[in-house]
Amino acid sequence: MTEKEAILGFMMGERTKAALIVATQLAMVIEGLADHEKEGANKVFSTFLRTIYRDIGLAHKISPQEEWASIRQELDRGLVMVDSRVSHGALDNLSRAISHATTISNRAMSFLKEKELL
Repeated sequence: MTEKEAILGFMMGERTKAALIVATQLAMVIEGLADHEKEGANKVFSTFLRTIYRDIGLAHKISPQEEWASIRQELDRGLVMVDSRVSHGALDNLSRAISHATTISNRAMSFLKEKELL
């Protein structure tokens, strides 16, 4: 890992983690909505998750780490649940994706600390 990759990996890892935390909150909110509100909310939620998915593609290019692929796999599985109109079913996938994003951030932070850049 280069210093540039570590800086960008840390930045993208934290950004992804924050977005995934918001996603878990959205999934819980959608579960509490009235049935007639859930369809529109699921469409918006699906769009939000797909935006995160695209960001992960960029993150993988600028800071290549295997966990980005794991995050994408978890989002793929979560999107199946959301597209099936059971958004709360994506919570486990989102939690695992958060764990992978945390791993990326921690690895980059450790590297930057070793280099005395953080």
